[in-house]
Amino acid sequence: MALSYRPSRDALLNPCADPTFKIIFTNDSDESRGALTCFLSDILEKQVTDVVLQPNELSGEALDDKQSEFDINCKIDGKAVNIEMQGRNENTCYGKRAEYHVAHLLNHYTPKGKSWQDIPQVFQISVLNFIFDNEEENCINWYNMKNANGRQIENLLNVIFIELPKIKQLPDDVSKLTKTQMWGKFFLYASNKDKQAYIKELCAHNRGINMAVTVLEHVSQDEMNWYHESRYWMHVSDMKTAERHAIETGMAKGLEQGIQQGLRQGIEQGIEQGANQKNFENAKKMLECNIDFETIFKVTGIPEEELVKCIE
Repeated sequence: MALSYRPSRDALLNPCADPTFKIIFTNDSDESRGALTCFLSDILEKQVTDVVLQPNELSGEALDDKQSEFDINCKIDGKAVNIEMQGRNENTCYGKRAEYHVAHLLNHYTPKGKSWQDIPQVFQISVLNFIFDNEEENCINWYNMKNANGRQIENLLNVIFIELPKIKQLPDDVSKLTKTQMWGKFFLYASNKDKQAYIKELCAHNRGINMAVTVLEHVSQDEMNWYHESRYWMHVSDMKTAERHAIETGMAKGLEQGIQQGLRQGIEQGIEQGANQKNFENAKKMLECNIDFETIFKVTGIPEEELVKCIE
C-alpha cells in the first residue's frame, strides 16, 4: 500500500501553510483567480478588476543586495501588491521585513526615467499567525507614512497586517464580521473537520471564500500537495527546535561563563585581600621599628590615616 500524507479521504489542506496558501490563489483556474480578486477587493475595501500575477522573486540592483521572495506577487489596476502568509506563530523582526519588502516593491516597479506621476502605489499584505502588536486592539491594521498629526505624504507605501490570533478571539457570528475578518476565519478553520458547517456559512456570505473553498477541495485531492504541506510543517518544527536548542545552549554557556567569571573574580579578590593583609602586617612591624610614615607609605602603599587606625 502506497504511503499517503493525507490523513483521510475528506481531509483538507491548511491555508495557513505557505504552499497551500499560494496554490489557493495562484492555481490555473477561474475559481482561483476569482478568489484572489475577491480577497484583494475585501482587504483594500475597493473593487479590484484587473489582477495580473508577477514573478514572486525580485532581485536587487547590485549582486550583494538582499533579494525579496514573495508568496504572491501581482499587479492590480496599475498597483503592485505582495501577499504573504506567515504560518509560523512567531514574530521575528517582521515589521522590518515588511517595510523592506514594500520599499523593494516600489523600487522594482518604478519606471526608470519616467515622470514622478508614473510611480505606482504599492501594498504589502501579510496574514500573520501571531500577534504583531499587543498594544493594538484591531485585528486588521493598515500602516502608511504619516506625520505626527496623521496627515499622509502620498500614500505610496502601504503595509497591511491581518493578525489571525486576534480574529480567532472574535465571535463566530458571521453577520457581525467584516469581509476581511471572514477571510481570517476561513484561514483558521478551513482544514478543521469540526468547523465545516461554519465554513459553509462563510461561503454563503462571501463569494470569494466560496471560490477559495472550491479550489481548496480540488487541490486537496493531489497527494503531492500534501507532501509539500507536510514538508513545510516539518521545516517549521525544525526551525523551532533549532531556535530552542540555540536558546538553551546560550543559557548554559552563559551560566558556565558566569561561574568561571565568578571564580576568577573570587580568586583575584582573595589574592588582593591577602596582599593587603600582608602589607598591613609589614606596616605594623615597620612602625614598631620607629620608621616614619612617609617611608612606610612608599614601601606598602598604605596611607598615613589608615596607619593611624592600625596604631589605635
